[in-house]
Amino acid sequence: MRYEVGVDVDAPVEVAWTVLADPAEWPLLTDSFIKVRPKDGSGLVVGQRYVVRQPSMRALTWLVTDVEPGAGFTWRSSVLGVRTEASHRFVPRGSGSRLELRLVQSGPLARITGAIGGTHYRALVDREAATFAGAAEHRAR
Repeated sequence: MRYEVGVDVDAPVEVAWTVLADPAEWPLLTDSFIKVRPKDGSGLVVGQRYVVRQPSMRALTWLVTDVEPGAGFTWRSSVLGVRTEASHRFVPRGSGSRLELRLVQSGPLARITGAIGGTHYRALVDREAATFAGAAEHRAR
């Protein structure tokens, strides 16, 4: 399964980035996250692990694999034959920015997982996009 969503945001990247910069704060911003807790200290850096709990899903450990300070990051989680990679990026667009979210599932059980939970996963990503965009615009005011 591959799902991507983009939202234009009326906030410059340097302001919008602050919404992504601390995933532990995400449950305060959106109901698509119940808990996000750093496992290895603090800071959004490559190698950092987070325990993430989302609605109707068990807690998963996510490993940060790429960070572009001031713009975005990518993390991944693997469980039961499914590898999930999620990227979160703000890119410049005129005087504002564009939030780009991507969720990719691969592995031997990815097709089954996508068929069973794909609608739920896409809804979570859509809610995340709308909420993060709104939070970035609010911070830009």
